[in-house]
Amino acid sequence: MALIIKDHPFPFMEDQIPTNGMGTSSASTTIPQDSWLGWLRHGGRSVLEVQSLACPMETLNLGSHDYETHQYHERTRNIGNIEYANDRVQMHQYHRLFHHPHIGGFSRPPSREEIFWALSLHTLEPPRRNWVSMAKDPQGSRRLQRKIDEATPQENYRMLNELKDHLHELMKHPYGNFVILKVFRSSNVTVDQKNTFIFFIIVDRQKLKDVCMHDLGNRVIQQILENNEILITINLIAKAMRFITVALMKSFNGGYVIHQCLRLFPPIHKNTILDVVAKNCYGIAIDRYGCCIIQKCIEHDDVPAFYQLVYNLILNAEDLANDQYGNYVLQFLIKRKIWEVNALLILELRYKYVRLSTNKYASNVVENLLQFSRTVDAAMIAHEIMQSPDFLRVVQHQYGNYVVQRALQYTQGYLHESLRGIILSNNEKLNSCLYGKMVLQFVKGCSRRRGLESV
Repeated sequence: MALIIKDHPFPFMEDQIPTNGMGTSSASTTIPQDSWLGWLRHGGRSVLEVQSLACPMETLNLGSHDYETHQYHERTRNIGNIEYANDRVQMHQYHRLFHHPHIGGFSRPPSREEIFWALSLHTLEPPRRNWVSMAKDPQGSRRLQRKIDEATPQENYRMLNELKDHLHELMKHPYGNFVILKVFRSSNVTVDQKNTFIFFIIVDRQKLKDVCMHDLGNRVIQQILENNEILITINLIAKAMRFITVALMKSFNGGYVIHQCLRLFPPIHKNTILDVVAKNCYGIAIDRYGCCIIQKCIEHDDVPAFYQLVYNLILNAEDLANDQYGNYVLQFLIKRKIWEVNALLILELRYKYVRLSTNKYASNVVENLLQFSRTVDAAMIAHEIMQSPDFLRVVQHQYGNYVVQRALQYTQGYLHESLRGIILSNNEKLNSCLYGKMVLQFVKGCSRRRGLESV
């Protein structure tokens, strides 16, 4: 008796047309081309899908109860991947879909998408674990770190291939950041793979900037930069950093990344960073965080961009001296005792010292110029203040009196005696003011010290 095929439980069995008792095909067995089974028969499968049916075809003689167990052991032996053997959930779904269609909720022939899903279960490619979710789990992160050290090259390739699309996310994660660090520290990961990770980190500037500004991300970036195996991509890193240098220097966390770049980069790439700093030095210097990291930049005088940075700071000296943050940058530069630089600063601020001496922030800059410059250069400042008609006002000022004391301390010869004489000649007037008294006491103290030195 002829059989009519409707919904076959196994999509890969449709080629086995039911036969009669004599072993010949039944004439009444017809399969329409526009049906789902006809679509498979009439060219609907690729070469890869046909090849993937070889393993399931061997199981056709098994009972439905043994099918899942047989597939479990068969794929473990053929693929050699024990992790794939543990993943039995998809095979169970396959069993429900085609062995018990009504239990699985199907009262109709499967759609084309469902057929593709079923066929994919029989390919030799093992399912990819969700390594990203595992990296975000406390225990999973530790296991994944161990696996990176112990995995075969093929396993590592699969893991890294998934992680590379989530690098910025993981670098900012409390547990995921340890996995990324492990990749760069592990000897089981090739240099090419590490440099590939670097490329994926720096290719998106906005995400790179966000990571560098993040509490955890900035530490990851700093430790990655310490890896000697990334020297191949150091040029790409420097070029990427130059576009976000200003933003990072104005960030608390980002400043540490720039400092690490300056500390570890060779001179040619360090110059790339400093060149950007030099062109934007004023905006950086008057920033709360920028004023700190730009002081670190001033320490690197072994590259050409350093001189451009110093020159631009000198051009903006007056505004920086009056700024609550910028004055610290000038003080740091002055304390380096580069005589030529200090002399240029003194010339740039000439004829402004009386006003600067009475400013809360700028008075500190003037004091440092008197203390850390050559005597002949410091004399220019003292002479300008002493010859000003507002000299006594400076002496009695809450900030200016400290400038006058430094002038007395770091001047010599005729200039020192002239300054001392003017102060003592106004003894009565200065005694009526708190700050004037402080200057008078300092003058008398200087006289005693000089008397002891002469003895």
